[in-house]
Amino acid sequence: MLMTLYERIRQLRINAGMSQDDLARAMGYKDRSMITKIESGKVDISQKKILAFAQVLNTTPGYLMGWTDEIGNADTSGNQSADLGAIQPDEADIIKTYRSLPAPGKQYVQQQLVAARLMYGEKPADSAAADK
Repeated sequence: MLMTLYERIRQLRINAGMSQDDLARAMGYKDRSMITKIESGKVDISQKKILAFAQVLNTTPGYLMGWTDEIGNADTSGNQSADLGAIQPDEADIIKTYRSLPAPGKQYVQQQLVAARLMYGEKPADSAAADK
């Protein structure tokens, strides 16, 4: 039996250990009611939302749409530098906060992340390439 888009979203959410509330937060919804409707097939979702679900659930839009049975770990943002896995609820909250910041706030956060990587022994990607 072929799984529908909605069943695939539900199954990937469960496999990632996420509740409907977790997925709702990661997707930017106020509560789980929209996830419940989506998983039950009561509402259609846009291409943009399919892409967002694929990113959050660490798969490809093609898998969600049933065009392939390979779940994949595609980074649909075009960033091939890291396999992020499923985004956890606390990470989703951080991302949501980051996205709400103005440009100077985002720049400050990025600087702090570089400092944290240096402090804990991991070199930033740019400097690691320069060391070769």
